[in-house]
Amino acid sequence: MELKKHNTELAQRMHLLDESSDMTLARELIELHEEKCRECQEDRLRCATNPACKNRNFLNALIEIGVEPHDLPRFCYSQYLNQVRRFVLEGKGLGHVDRRLPIKDLLSTLKVSSIRHFRTKFSKIWKKSSVSQAADIMLVSGDGLLFKFDFSRGIATLNPVHDVITGLEEFNLYVNLFARYYDLAVEVRDLTSNWWLLVFDVAGIEAAEVRSLAKSKVAREFEEVYLAEEDGKKKLHIELISKGQYSTLESGHLRELFEKIEKMKG
Repeated sequence: MELKKHNTELAQRMHLLDESSDMTLARELIELHEEKCRECQEDRLRCATNPACKNRNFLNALIEIGVEPHDLPRFCYSQYLNQVRRFVLEGKGLGHVDRRLPIKDLLSTLKVSSIRHFRTKFSKIWKKSSVSQAADIMLVSGDGLLFKFDFSRGIATLNPVHDVITGLEEFNLYVNLFARYYDLAVEVRDLTSNWWLLVFDVAGIEAAEVRSLAKSKVAREFEEVYLAEEDGKKKLHIELISKGQYSTLESGHLRELFEKIEKMKG
């Protein structure tokens, strides 16, 4: 376990104070957690069942900032990989949300040799699945699981719920994935650079259902939710104004929205 040499990576992600202060703070946090990790791993039963950092969040953060597997807390990481394997392959375990892994370790853990092998294997296992890709990002969804592969960083995220959507390309990526997965006809219209419109084909949906959707918690992430008519056909319009880097719209919000509309269509 070699964490001190990764002070800079943590400091660059903080942006709390000035550069020098962030570096000092990052070094102190790394030192504190390194000692905490060492003590936790000395008690293997505790590390396996009740780790010192809740949900192995510190380990997850280390992977997020790019710490290589050989520098991670070894025993803790082995437990982390085992939990992911059991969750994906056996459906055992809870709370596997926003779990980061190096892509090569995820593939190895799931006993597949490549992304193509991953897709081929699980397309035969999952009853329902979909894929969406743009540039260096690929999203794969199947039987309630969602994987985000970031090839530029070499990191995969299992069930990205809090993935903040800041741009139209990423927005389209998730919309295309969920449209295929939930079998919904939807179009994205970029009315301006930051004003986007989702247009769903919702023949058969009643106005009362749309009013209920508009009052739901997830609708707070959008500007307007309403029925409209286009060429004599009923459409559901959902407007969004993007706040860019200050966006609060997350992948989980979009997924919940699509789930609700799927149920409305019956």
